[in-house]
Amino acid sequence: MYLKLFLVFITYSLITEILGYIFGVILKKNSFFIYNTWNFINNYFFFFFFLGILGNGLKKQLLKFLILSYTVVSIIDLLFFTSFVENSMNVNIIIGSIIIVIAVLMYLTNLLENDTILYFKNSMFFWISLGVLLFNIGFVPVFVVAEFIEYKGAYRYISFALNILMNLIFIIGFIVSKKEYNFQNIKKII
Repeated sequence: MYLKLFLVFITYSLITEILGYIFGVILKKNSFFIYNTWNFINNYFFFFFFLGILGNGLKKQLLKFLILSYTVVSIIDLLFFTSFVENSMNVNIIIGSIIIVIAVLMYLTNLLENDTILYFKNSMFFWISLGVLLFNIGFVPVFVVAEFIEYKGAYRYISFALNILMNLIFIIGFIVSKKEYNFQNIKKII
């Protein structure tokens, strides 16, 4: 189920990029609402993706707390500080990316704690985790620097490169993963 939703999410991300390009570049209109919507969906998708494959325990409870905290901070930011339609949701982007990194690290530590680590390369969950981890670890510092010192040229190229890297890792995962390990993966970690 998680991998089917992942494919739907990738398709949605592609549609978002196309719409953002049409609105922002071709029509020269404000496209913040398109990317802000995608950012919320992206964050919650990966929050619940990793919540679903973490199993039960302290890590899952911690992730639930982080998701709740993210939701509260996002609501406060939307109500009092940032216009969803007119501005980028910078606080939301940074906090969401940090929580995604934490969720991925929790998942990867679960892999290390059992026999699933022996077959990690056969699991699409591992490849998704690796791609998302590398993207977010690279993205947060670049985003912060770009926002606060207004160095947007390099930001565009670096974020594009990080997107390419993440998607290449997803492609490698689709090629080398084996269906039987994608289902076993969840059962073994739980």
